[in-house]
Amino acid sequence: MNDTITILQKEYNVSHETLSQLSAYHDLLLKWQTKLNLISANTIDDIWHRHILDSAQLCNYLPEQPSRILDVGSGAGFPAIILSILTKHEIHMVESDIRKCAFLRTVLSRVKVKAIIHECRLEEMPSIDPDIITARAFAPIPRLLQLTEQQHHKNLRFLLLKGREINSELINIDSWQKLQIINKHASITSEDGCILELEFTESV
Repeated sequence: MNDTITILQKEYNVSHETLSQLSAYHDLLLKWQTKLNLISANTIDDIWHRHILDSAQLCNYLPEQPSRILDVGSGAGFPAIILSILTKHEIHMVESDIRKCAFLRTVLSRVKVKAIIHECRLEEMPSIDPDIITARAFAPIPRLLQLTEQQHHKNLRFLLLKGREINSELINIDSWQKLQIINKHASITSEDGCILELEFTESV
């Protein structure tokens, strides 16, 4: 935990106030975990590294200018809540589970950060013209592309936290001809993980 906090402070300019916000989120997650099973049980003792730092590393690939970020399948709030705490971007979360939305609202209120929660099914959500779509442990890439189709436009970027299944998922996106793989960045929290960066380079 201490090593992870040191990385957050050094690499992401986490102040004492910001660390307090992250700690408050951590504590709320543990409190609600017994009711909602928000994260895998075998990661409970390593939330700072497996979830908080894992989400924070997306900051390395976000634009400097204010942007609209849509996080899909937000659930426990990763990475959306972390990005809300660490950045000034406009964060939107979409989650269809009523109880998880209640958790996310509680976090925003207690941690004192701003984000917009869309309580609906992703495929039914009207377009909000996002600059970036993020997702973590949500769905295979082909399915995610189908579900987010209403949000697609030229220059839309995806920043997806993926695991060892990434290569098999990429085989199945050939039908999305206007979508390009920009980069596959190594994860700093998992040897098998990566951050996949995709972009629509033509009008869709």
